[in-house]
Amino acid sequence: MNPLTQDFRSLYKRDLDRLIDNLQSTSDEQLWKSPEGISNSCGVLAQHIVDNLEHYINHGIGQTDYVRQRDREFTDTHRSKEKLISDIEQLKETLSAVFNAIEDNQLTQDFPVDIPFEASNHKFLLHLYGHLNYHLGQLNYLHRMLAAG
Repeated sequence: MNPLTQDFRSLYKRDLDRLIDNLQSTSDEQLWKSPEGISNSCGVLAQHIVDNLEHYINHGIGQTDYVRQRDREFTDTHRSKEKLISDIEQLKETLSAVFNAIEDNQLTQDFPVDIPFEASNHKFLLHLYGHLNYHLGQLNYLHRMLAAG
């Protein structure tokens, strides 16, 4: 396996584990709560992270049959915390399999799904990693804000 692909696999796993840690320490009451002026709850942010990675990495590069329902990411507020964590655990497994299957020459190929800018697989994996951490930071801050009362 290419060292870059190994790095992607380990970094995505590490930060999805951080997402799980944040959710585990978020109360059920706080999971779908968002204070005035904050548009997304911890649960919504977690769903968005999962569905975004499922769509772009597992479907785009891994060619799974995943079909994204982006609107649902922001409106479905009925999943339990346990279901969200289970979805993240499953995502970690499928991402690992996709990263394990990436051939060296695939990193320089054009990203196979429509995106708003031109990018190789390598560049878009970096972009997605930044997106993951942007929302992970939002979720972490919101979690701490809600816990503080």
